Amino acid sequence: MRILIVLLILPSLLMAQKKPLDKKNSSVTYAMNHILHSWTGTSRDLNGAVQLNGSGKIEKVAIVTKVSAFDSENSNRDSHMMEIAEAIKYPNVSFYSTSITETKSGELEVKGILAFHGVNKETSFKALTSSKASTSIVKGEFIFLLEDYNLERPSFMLNKVDNEVKLSFEVSY
Repeated sequence: MRILIVLLILPSLLMAQKKPLDKKNSSVTYAMNHILHSWTGTSRDLNGAVQLNGSGKIEKVAIVTKVSAFDSENSNRDSHMMEIAEAIKYPNVSFYSTSITETKSGELEVKGILAFHGVNKETSFKALTSSKASTSIVKGEFIFLLEDYNLERPSFMLNKVDNEVKLSFEVSY
C-alpha cells in the first residue's frame, strides 16, 4: 500500500512548478546616456512567472511591463520616451526565455526574445541567482540597441542619445 501511495504522489512532486513574480521586490531598469548626462528609468510594475523543473532549477521565465510604468524621476523625459516608443500603439515590453542553462559556476546563461516596439529580437545574457529566506532572486543585465527596435534616438541640444541601452533587472519569486 505504501508503495502505491508513493507511486501516486511522486509524479506530482517531479512536475514543473510555476511561481509568480514577487511584484513588491522585482524591478527592471533601463540606463541611457547623452553627451551631457546619463539617467535611468525603473519599472516596478512587472507581471510574470518563473517555471521551475522537478529539481527546483529555473526552466523558463516570462516577464512583461508597460512602457508607461518606467519612471526616470523626470515627467517630461518620461512623456517624451513614451512618445518615441509609441506607448499607445506598443504598450508593453516583454521578455520570455527560450533556453536557460546553469554553468558550473552557478551562473545562468539565458536566451530569449525581447519584444519591444513591435519587434521581437533574440537576446542572451548571464544572470545570477541567490536566496533570502523563502525568496529566490535573479539579477542580470544586458545591452540592446535602439535601432534594433526601430526606435528613433531622442536628441537634446542637437545631440542624440547613445544607441546602446543597458537593461538591468532584479526578479524575486
